[in-house]
Amino acid sequence: MFTNLQRLLFIFCFFIVVGCQEDLMPSNDPIESTQATRVGEVVNDVNFTLSDGTNSMLSEQLTTHDAVVLYFTMWCPVCDGHMSHIRTQIKPRYNNVQFIFVDYISGQVSNTLGSQESFGYTDFPVIADTDDALEHYFNGTMATTIIIDKNFIVKLNGLFKTGNEVSEVLNQL
Repeated sequence: MFTNLQRLLFIFCFFIVVGCQEDLMPSNDPIESTQATRVGEVVNDVNFTLSDGTNSMLSEQLTTHDAVVLYFTMWCPVCDGHMSHIRTQIKPRYNNVQFIFVDYISGQVSNTLGSQESFGYTDFPVIADTDDALEHYFNGTMATTIIIDKNFIVKLNGLFKTGNEVSEVLNQL
């Protein structure tokens, strides 16, 4: 009925899905409550490298926008779903907000660009966090969303935030 390869593929897929299951479901588990929040803090003007190899700073993004939304992605199906939702449901309502995806996993600018292109997000700026500086500074991991206003104040910093939660914060800017 099944070939050995099909069995192995099924087992591999099963473990991938089951192994990630806890991380895929938002909840009030300790992972959420132990994340260091920076809400209300004034953050530094951070420097970062975009997937096209250019450097930018948070202040540059905030000169033309009322806020910056950073979404930390590892290019998994969950992140892709969140990023697609940001693209189609949230971003169109907030032209005054800069949405930037943060690739904290690829390790090289060329790998970040390759992921960005293969997943179809060339219409969004993507940060290549090659030295993990943003990951450590913001305590950003898979599906972390951070909103920073014009005054460099963190308005949201959390895991698995829904579109409604993000919109509520953006509406208050």
